[in-house]
Amino acid sequence: MDPEAKATAAQAEPVGKGAAILKAAVAVFSMHGYHASTVADVAKEAGVATGTIYNYFERKEDLLIELFRRYLERYLVLQNTGLDSESPGEEQVRGFVHRHFEVFGEERGVARVFHVHWREVQPLIREGILPSLRTFFGVMDRVVREGIQAGEFDPELNLRLARQLISGALDEVVISWALSDGSRVLMDSAEPLSGMLCRAMRP
Repeated sequence: MDPEAKATAAQAEPVGKGAAILKAAVAVFSMHGYHASTVADVAKEAGVATGTIYNYFERKEDLLIELFRRYLERYLVLQNTGLDSESPGEEQVRGFVHRHFEVFGEERGVARVFHVHWREVQPLIREGILPSLRTFFGVMDRVVREGIQAGEFDPELNLRLARQLISGALDEVVISWALSDGSRVLMDSAEPLSGMLCRAMRP
C-alpha cells in the first residue's frame, strides 16, 4: 500500500476506550453473530463492566453502527488517496480491489462482521449504517464513472449494475475467505478478480 495513503489512514484509526470496546465487539459479533450477542458479552471481551459500555454507546445497535462508521472512514481514506494517484480504468480497478482485500484481509473478524451485516435489514441498524454504505458504494461509482469518462469502459455501462457487479464479486470472495479454515490467502484473488471485472466493463 502507498506509504502516503497509510499515513493518512492512520489518522482515521479509532483510539481510546471506545475503540477498545469496538474491537471487542468485532471479536464477539464475528464469533457469535451480532443478533446472538449481548452487550454483556462485549463488556466481558473488553474487560470492562457492562455499564461502562453504555458510557460510550447508548444501545447495542450503536456498536455495530459505529463500527461501520469508523472502519469505513479509514477504508475510504485509503481508497480515495490511492485512486487519486492512479489512471482511470484498469489501474484504478486493480488498485481498488487490492486495497479492499488488504484492508479486510488484515482481520477476519472485521471482514465477517462487515460483509455479513452490510445487508442488515433491521430498520434501526440499516438507517444507521446507510450513510457509511453510501460513501462506500460511492467509491465504486467513482471507479466506474472515471473509467467511462476516460474511454476505458463501455460508455453504455449502467452505473448501478456495474456497482452491483463489483460489490457482489468482492463480497463473495471476502466472505468465503473469512469463513474458511485460514489456509487461503485473500490477496491471491486480487489479480484474477481485477482482470475479470475490467473485461466485463470494457467496450
